[in-house]
Amino acid sequence: MTMNKLDNEGHEAQHLDVSRSALTHIIIGVIAATKVSEASWQLIHLALGVSVLRHKARQGQPIDGADLDLVWGLVRDAVTDPVLAPLLPGASRSAQGFLSVPLCSLIKDNRIDELWRLHVWLPDGHRGNRDFAIHSHQPFAQSWILAGEGRDHQYAVTEPEAKGALDTPYAQYRIAWSGTGKGHGTAYVPHQSYSIVENTGKIVHIKQVETALHTRDMSYTVGAGVLHRTKVPADTLHATLFYFDSSRGFIQDAPVLGPADGESYKQYRDVGSQPPSSLANMVEVVRSFERLMGEGQQCMHSVNLELALRNFNSALALCESGAASGAVPDGDRYKQLVFTKLGGTYRRLGKYEQAKDLLEQAMAMSASSELRIEASGELGVIYRHMDLMDDAKRVLRVQYETAKEF
Repeated sequence: MTMNKLDNEGHEAQHLDVSRSALTHIIIGVIAATKVSEASWQLIHLALGVSVLRHKARQGQPIDGADLDLVWGLVRDAVTDPVLAPLLPGASRSAQGFLSVPLCSLIKDNRIDELWRLHVWLPDGHRGNRDFAIHSHQPFAQSWILAGEGRDHQYAVTEPEAKGALDTPYAQYRIAWSGTGKGHGTAYVPHQSYSIVENTGKIVHIKQVETALHTRDMSYTVGAGVLHRTKVPADTLHATLFYFDSSRGFIQDAPVLGPADGESYKQYRDVGSQPPSSLANMVEVVRSFERLMGEGQQCMHSVNLELALRNFNSALALCESGAASGAVPDGDRYKQLVFTKLGGTYRRLGKYEQAKDLLEQAMAMSASSELRIEASGELGVIYRHMDLMDDAKRVLRVQYETAKEF
């Protein structure tokens, strides 16, 4: 089925090549993942979003921000639909700490053929068990960043005396999942009550071979069996669309690394702790917030300061309305960012009193030490312009002491 037009929140018409057989195939997986017994227009929209991304990924075609806006719009509209949302299973907690929303599950011969999920890290203190953070996947995986930032670290097994080898030895653990019965096994099932890793007794040393920071609209891949971990700042939301695709690689024994002297660790999925619609709304607010802040930054670079103010104020309004409705987790983190950028913009416009008030508000917030470095630097310059030298010395000392933490 070739679709020449698809309107999605004001996007221009886009040409999408999705075959009828591919869409039908994905619809089957969407029904399995969502536990909704029959197809509806909402499920078809979800399947179409998955199919578009799948087609481009498998063809090696670039996926830009407009593509991701389109796909995310289809996914978001489906999982927040008032008819479909109450029927969806709740998000489950992964061993890495994020909340996972199943979007499409295709299982073949008791193993993952294709699996699509929405992953959301919340600033709720959950970042998984650090002892088992380094892990691998059976299938090839690809991730698209919807909001926030995460740093992926990839590792390789090496000799203990090799250059770059980490000091700590690890044991390889074998992963299993709860099945349809009372026990667990290596057969993958889409909806689990827990996963468990068990020490194989094999000790390995590793070294880091790659690390990269990924932000909104970026993508990265993890090969089948490649050891990696993702680090996400504790005070921010981070969300990705994650695709496991065995057609691009699969290994049966994909280890998890853990303590050399450990035995086993069980991660309960905590299913139902967060409705997918709530997570999707949070992601949408933060994604929109980041878009406005990015546009404001671009205006700053082009010295279009009035337009920068407009974007930053829109971001602040979105943040405050979102925080009031519970859509923005840890709203202070986002307000602190806006106050800092607004203060810097007003300083460039020579409006020192307004800049001072905003930056002092940013400094009063303890959400982000990195933002305190920027805010204190801006505030120090303003105090000097206002001939408040003692205040300038004090706040620049704060900047210096905070910067030493990094």
